[in-house]
Amino acid sequence: MIPPAYRLPLAAAVVVAIAIWSASYFIARTPGDVVGSDIVARTTARPGSERVDYTLKEGRSASEIGSDLETLGVIRSGRQFEVLVSLMGVQDRLSAGDYVLTKGSSIPSVVEAITVKDRVPTLRVTFPEGIRIEEMAAIAEKAGFGSQQQFLDAAAQAKLPADLAASLPAGQGLQGYLFPDTYILPVGSTPAQLVALMIETFAKRFSPELRAAAAAHGLNPHQAITLAAIVEREAVKEEERPLIAGVFYNRLAEGDMLGADPTVQFAAAENPASVEKNGWWKKLLTIDDLESLSPYNTRKVAGLPPGPITNPGLASIEAVANPTATKMYYFVADTIKNDGSHAFAETLDGHLRNVRRMNGQ
Repeated sequence: MIPPAYRLPLAAAVVVAIAIWSASYFIARTPGDVVGSDIVARTTARPGSERVDYTLKEGRSASEIGSDLETLGVIRSGRQFEVLVSLMGVQDRLSAGDYVLTKGSSIPSVVEAITVKDRVPTLRVTFPEGIRIEEMAAIAEKAGFGSQQQFLDAAAQAKLPADLAASLPAGQGLQGYLFPDTYILPVGSTPAQLVALMIETFAKRFSPELRAAAAAHGLNPHQAITLAAIVEREAVKEEERPLIAGVFYNRLAEGDMLGADPTVQFAAAENPASVEKNGWWKKLLTIDDLESLSPYNTRKVAGLPPGPITNPGLASIEAVANPTATKMYYFVADTIKNDGSHAFAETLDGHLRNVRRMNGQ
């Protein structure tokens, strides 16, 4: 216990110490001396560190922002972020907007990045899972990334990293390799820069671990993405993706046809007149469509098609890498539940019963 006679001088000493401590930042400009070494554990991001998109909403406090950034892995301590912002007196200068930050950054560098200054304006674009490059081109144009043709040209000229390019058949385009995600780039960025970032993101998401898991099921990277693209278009409910992948693996093991309607839609879109009339994904397939001899028509040609029919998201890639072990061989959309789920069957007889049930028979 502190004797009463010493309490007042001690309190004064504490105030002086705090004042000196706070002032030291502004004199020496060394945040590590003020808050501790953890705050500047890495003065710059590690080479190859993962990028993180962060939207700082209007009205967020320093405490809330620090918590956000700690959760995202951008900084190590949200509390230290809050303290430094307070010491610097920039609580009211944290600028709402979209940012691309890096995991493992130093807190001072993040504070610098999100405080009010002459920031470069950005473009933001979101590509949903399961769309073609041609559809991405239209979205990119609307977001301000040049024309559709410029995007298509950039995709045609882009190159995959060597480890992914090794399994890409000669003459095969990059359908399937532009990762669907939200991208934020400075205004003036070119379609080529956007495409390059999408490929870089794909290479990170389709990790070596996922590639190894797919290889354990007999698929090289190109084959895995080809199958993931079919799963992407077939599956609606998240939990069914691994099971649908398991069904397709069963058919591949038998040397059978995959029988996937989305591949027939892709084959139909090889005809520009069909695209003009029906769009990229023709809803009502005809007998002629189903009998097409296109190598993409998995109702006529056994095994995998030559390449992906769309650009799959991570969930479908993971489903192909880690499919459900199942005896199911058939599935049909459950029109009774009408919730995007499917009815599965092991045998053709069971499948036909499901089909009749969906038709009210």
